[in-house]
Amino acid sequence: MNERSNLASLNKNNMRKLFLLFLFVIPVISYSQVAPTTEDEYNIGSVGYKMLLTMKVDLKDGYSVSDYVTYEYADRKAQFKGLLRKGESKPCAIIMVYQKLRGAPEYYCIPTPDAPEVLWDRFRFSLNGETDNKQEQLHFFSFALAKAMMYFSGK
Repeated sequence: MNERSNLASLNKNNMRKLFLLFLFVIPVISYSQVAPTTEDEYNIGSVGYKMLLTMKVDLKDGYSVSDYVTYEYADRKAQFKGLLRKGESKPCAIIMVYQKLRGAPEYYCIPTPDAPEVLWDRFRFSLNGETDNKQEQLHFFSFALAKAMMYFSGK
């Protein structure tokens, strides 16, 4: 029981740190002055882009993906990509592709700050990921998101 309690507090602490990091990322993304992420756009960012890469399925008409920045550290890599609506230069969502060496990539869609709360809930739940060691994964997410935050703040 005590071990379960320690794990719960560890997960709460990690989630709290990640939440605080997102509080810093939101103002950086909010400069975009773009309409909120829609349900369809969230699905494109979280599933459609993966299908584009793995099954060569076309991206939905009216959208494109732009490579922003990639960070690697030890055996982990995070790529940040913008999901862009046709005719717009600011992203309607950010796609984060996380990969551990010799592991399958995991795809996350970060919605705009003013997107419906249900999309932010879906993003938060998606952070559970498919890896065994959540603590290392969350540490790397924090590192990559902090670097991305600084990258976007200079744009």
